[in-house]
Amino acid sequence: MGEKQDASPAILLQNSSTAPVILDSNRRFPDALFIMKNFLWCNKRTLKVWLLCLLPLWLTPASAEEPLIFALHPYLHTTTLIERFTPLIDYLSGRLNRKIVIHIAKSYADHIQNMALGEVDFGFMGPASYVQLWQSGAAHQLLGRLKYGEKSSFRGAIIVRQESPLTTLAELKGHSFAFGDPNSTLSSQVPRGMLAKAGVELTDLSRFNHLKNHHNVALAVLMGNYDAGAIKSEVYDEYAERGLRALSWSPFIATHPFVASPRLPKRVADEIAEILYDIERQPDAPTILNDIEKGVTAIIPAKAADYQNLADYIAPYVDREKTVVP
Repeated sequence: MGEKQDASPAILLQNSSTAPVILDSNRRFPDALFIMKNFLWCNKRTLKVWLLCLLPLWLTPASAEEPLIFALHPYLHTTTLIERFTPLIDYLSGRLNRKIVIHIAKSYADHIQNMALGEVDFGFMGPASYVQLWQSGAAHQLLGRLKYGEKSSFRGAIIVRQESPLTTLAELKGHSFAFGDPNSTLSSQVPRGMLAKAGVELTDLSRFNHLKNHHNVALAVLMGNYDAGAIKSEVYDEYAERGLRALSWSPFIATHPFVASPRLPKRVADEIAEILYDIERQPDAPTILNDIEKGVTAIIPAKAADYQNLADYIAPYVDREKTVVP
């Protein structure tokens, strides 16, 4: 990601016997002491000026000048996520005139915990992960969610290989199944609901496992390691021609949201939300939005009620013991 202009204020100290010295307010208290030590030869009047100039640096919290941390869950490979979200982060950084760094969590559970505890500033969440954050009572602010043309919902599929004799979900009894991360919306929690509604419990499967992400699930089914699996529609479209078939499609659910953690000041969160809503009017909107996911045309306002139907659907299958939130 390219370097952005540092938005931090700087103080220019001019002394008649020296070259100008720039004090970056990102620097900490020890740096100010170092500079003072090297100018102890100046007269008392000049020293008073130095002290008056340095005082704001000592009183300014260091965290206020640190880069914002944008968090992602590992629903795709790390390099893919970086490539997809870099245009968005570059855009936000330019509009905010502030550095933003991308943080990818080790797991979905870690991502939820980081958001709940304010270990990061804001992030992009899976719908089911957001439901867990919301229902935990952790402070947060919705910043927006994805829109695909006229649609603001999406779905996933339970998949088999093209040559599989299976034609219904009920026939999965006695067969193996690949889920994604336990906290994944469309590769784990919603598929568990689909199986249950078809009369198939986990104990009815010959075996099952939770793989790291949607691509791992698709490849595992293609290679014959599992009889069936669950993935989001975008990943299905990528692998269908290689030999996958949709056994059943999930209900449509509200799209992925952008969420501010409790450590992000509301003023900054509100500003980010407005910038996100404005993306669709920018000349480079297609690049920014389609890089996040093919077909995305805008980021629209979101509210917790958008995810109530999903919350009801997955309630029996959320493993809350593995997600630590305050």
